[in-house]
Amino acid sequence: MDNEIYSAPKADVELDDNFQVPNEVLKKIKNAWVAGLISAAITTVFTLVALAGTDIMGLNAFAFVDVGLIVIFAFGIYKRSRTCAILMLLFFVLNKIIMWVELSTASGIPLSLVFVWFYSMGIVGTFQYHKLKRRHKANCA
Repeated sequence: MDNEIYSAPKADVELDDNFQVPNEVLKKIKNAWVAGLISAAITTVFTLVALAGTDIMGLNAFAFVDVGLIVIFAFGIYKRSRTCAILMLLFFVLNKIIMWVELSTASGIPLSLVFVWFYSMGIVGTFQYHKLKRRHKANCA
């Protein structure tokens, strides 16, 4: 008897093996989460140096909260979350604006633009991934 009332329900959450994502979409997503990990590493190093006694960009122990959020957002992008991709970009831009206002200097603009580019492409990649996934599910149904 297949429809036993006491059996656990089964959700159709797995995509079949025919679901193919173009490499350029996966590359955008990968570059975004790798950029997030690099950003977390840079922030960690600067924070540790600041805690050792050198004043760097006004960082203190609370910068580890930023590191934690960056790692969480990077993991979300790795899992192809559109929300995390958007939050990563917004968080990065907001942090840069706050830092530049507090320090009264806009240092590191070229590197910041590189990160903004990768995070923006991460947003594009996650949206493209979900669009392809939705189309594939519609075609299989």
